[in-house]
Parts: sequence; structure tokens; C-alpha cells
Amino acid sequence: MIPELLLFLDFDGVLHPAGCDPSDHFCNLPELESLLREHLTVQIVISWTWQEAYSVRALRDRFSPDIAARIIGATRAADPDGEAESRYEAIDMFLRYIGRLRTSWIALDDAEHEFPIGCAQLVLCDSARGFDNEAKQRLDAKLRQWIARGLS
Repeated sequence: MIPELLLFLDFDGVLHPAGCDPSDHFCNLPELESLLREHLTVQIVISWTWQEAYSVRALRDRFSPDIAARIIGATRAADPDGEAESRYEAIDMFLRYIGRLRTSWIALDDAEHEFPIGCAQLVLCDSARGFDNEAKQRLDAKLRQWIARGLS
């Protein structure tokens, strides 16, 4: 059996280009959802600053029901006082909070500076394009690599 994997998902610069018109928000979501349907053991954690203004429940409503059901929380839950200095630290705090430090994870993000140099778990998006075909291929390759390791 393949263990679950957590995907820490940023929105701005990933699900839509950073600074885009609000009418274009979530324009890349169908492509991400399509890929996630091929990888059913991936659960999602929101690691986006809008979680400060919107509940996880409200953010789930942006997703298709099958994908929304896989959103297990947000990094804000582990850091309600905003003490984490970076997204990487917020991810670490979240994993500690849920008692799953050994859980495999990937971050889909456009903010490379929020992670240690050479962070193997980061799938970087170009903030001007977001989750484009290139990012989709990199994420898919990383997910398949993780599955292959889990099966061996």
C-alpha cells in the first residue's frame, strides 16, 4: 500500500498568476485537479495567506467536491499567532501539530525564498504563469517518483 503524501498548496502564483485580475483567480485549478485525480493518495494542506481571511471551509468551496474532500487543513491552524518565519517553517509546525513529522510532503509554491536552498520537496511555479504545463510535469514526476519509492 502506498502511504499518503501531503501537498502544501499556495494559491497566488500557483492557482493563478500573481497579481492577476480577480476574474482570473483559480484559472489553473482545473489542471491541478486533473493531475491530482491521477494521484488519489495525495491530501492537500493550504499554505496560503488568504487562509487568514477565509476559513478552510470557504476555501474548499473553490475546489471540485472530490478534490475539496482531500483538503485536510491549513498551516494557519498550527501557527495561529503567525510565529513561523517562512512557509517551510509553517509546514514543519503543521506536521508537528498533527503529529506526523515523518509524513512525506511536497510544496507547490512560487516563493522559492520561503524554503531552504535546494529544498527537494519544493515544486516551484513561475509566479507570472502559475501552475502551467512545465510545473504540472515537474509535480507529476515528483509524485510518480514518490509512488515508486513507496512501492519498493
